[in-house]
Amino acid sequence: MLKKQLVLWLVLLLALGACEKLSKKEWTIYSNGNQVTALAVEASDSQGEYLWAATSGGVVRWNKGTGEYVKYTPLDGLASNRVACIAIESDGTKWFGTVSGVSRLQDEEWRTFTVEDGLASNMVQTIAIGIDGSKWFGTYGSGVSLLDSKTNSFTTYTTADGLASNDVRCIAIDKKGVKWFGTSRGVSRFDGSSWKSYTTTDGLASNQVLCMAIDTDGVVWCGTTGGVSRFDGTNWVTYTTSDGLASDTVWSIAADKDGRKWFGTYRGVSRFESHPGLSAQGPNWTTYTTADGLVHNDVRSIVVDSEGNIWFGTSAGISRFSELTSAHSSNWTTFITADSLVSNRVLSVAIDAEGKKWFGTYGGVSTFDKGRWRTYTQADGLASNFVQSIFIDSKDVKWIATDNGVSVLDKSERQWRTFTDVDGLPQNKILSVAVDLRGIRWFGTSDMGVTALIGRKLKIFTAGHGLASNRVWAIAADIDSSVWFGTTAGVSHFEDGNFTTYTTADGLAANRVWAIAVDSKGNKWFGTDAGVTRFNSQQGSWTTYTTANGLGANGILSIAIESNDVVWVGTYGGGVSRFDGHGDRWKTYTTADGLADNWVSAIAIDSDGTKWFATYGGVSKLK
Repeated sequence: MLKKQLVLWLVLLLALGACEKLSKKEWTIYSNGNQVTALAVEASDSQGEYLWAATSGGVVRWNKGTGEYVKYTPLDGLASNRVACIAIESDGTKWFGTVSGVSRLQDEEWRTFTVEDGLASNMVQTIAIGIDGSKWFGTYGSGVSLLDSKTNSFTTYTTADGLASNDVRCIAIDKKGVKWFGTSRGVSRFDGSSWKSYTTTDGLASNQVLCMAIDTDGVVWCGTTGGVSRFDGTNWVTYTTSDGLASDTVWSIAADKDGRKWFGTYRGVSRFESHPGLSAQGPNWTTYTTADGLVHNDVRSIVVDSEGNIWFGTSAGISRFSELTSAHSSNWTTFITADSLVSNRVLSVAIDAEGKKWFGTYGGVSTFDKGRWRTYTQADGLASNFVQSIFIDSKDVKWIATDNGVSVLDKSERQWRTFTDVDGLPQNKILSVAVDLRGIRWFGTSDMGVTALIGRKLKIFTAGHGLASNRVWAIAADIDSSVWFGTTAGVSHFEDGNFTTYTTADGLAANRVWAIAVDSKGNKWFGTDAGVTRFNSQQGSWTTYTTANGLGANGILSIAIESNDVVWVGTYGGGVSRFDGHGDRWKTYTTADGLADNWVSAIAIDSDGTKWFATYGGVSKLK
């Protein structure tokens, strides 16, 4: 009997393991590996050097010699696709700072540390490895955490200890082991026992410090929003565009083997040479841009490899700069990943009549069809590359809301038309778009209410007409041809020419409504700042679900409903949650399950039931 029970337990465990593997296989992540936030070089004894790139779409490991790459995402063990920083230890252990904690890759094994482990915040902006092997993690808004590798415990330092600000953007460690922290309120120096901070009062170019580096002479270089400042231990000296810097906003700094300093800006990269006989201006500054071979002018990270090559991580790929034997010759090489999303910040998703997926992003519109990607931008006829919402009507016409009007693409996908304030829109910043069952097009604006396109005429409705607020985040058509509007002051129902507004006083979880969906029974689902609320208009009953019911987070950005009325909601930082209508419990999926990022801005469901999740770190597909 005992033997039979043991066999049954083994079979059950194997079955559970198989289910876990199957569930992992059900997820696919699509992301752009070219929006680089940080670079790091790793030496490998057998295969040369690898270049690691932190991006907004995961981590990419490049083989410098062959140009081949491998991408790592949450499907591999990364905490989130949105990666801000990298640090590599001498033994090859990698550390990746993300918006969902810090992930360690050691001997092909992944582990993530979060606030539950003692990390100050899950939003890790910078990492530095001390000369003693200590790990320092700068966070957004919660100070800096020091990891004790022996105990895996954290010690956190904040403004209460002497840090200039809890928003720590960069860390540099000098030869004596002194830590320098660049923050949103200046630079802080910590020698292990005492703190000292420097600000504009002391000579720093700006208190908004974005990057730091320490050269071989021990001089501290700080990139800020007001230029670059150098500190020799006594005096501060600042260089700006007036001296030859490409831009006063400096994202990255590195020194090459000849002691020259390289500064990455959003207008290219500037090289600074300083030696006897050269003044602080003129010939000692050289700027490189796309005109010279740089893949993009927005340079976010710079590293120098063992051969002296300089690598630039930009918003559109990586450039390698190799100087040749001739003093005035150089060689530029570009490294980019294969076609994918134009931007990883995806705000909307829609599916057309043929099953093609349309993604609205910060960089334009990307479509995905039968494994092929295509991008539409302003160059093609789009009103703006900042796309807030996409709606595809019954005639397969695409209505695209942007911050510069509404663009319309016909079924043939060849003809564009844009509506702006010139055509009668009250303003060009459009937050939402939908078409109701009568064929009326509705455009929700940022501050001027909602506009209806009836035939060829535009009609504007504002708070003066009964709309809850002039900022309209969401629009949904009801099954009875009426329309619902989610605003910053409640939800408004438009029927027979009149508005009725519902707020927290009626049963809404919160008055800021980000998302609306209507199920087959006519129940209305409202995504708010304080959970998701279901409204049964026939019974007049309101039900709110929160994290207490299993929601990933109470901030709801998106809602989609399957044909069987299973509800999916995308949350702000808590992943995506599913409700099947039984009981009051929700099932939540996060990056730990295979989601690209836990900020889920839009959801669409394919005809075969496949779910598409638009996130701040790319797109996830769940079959």
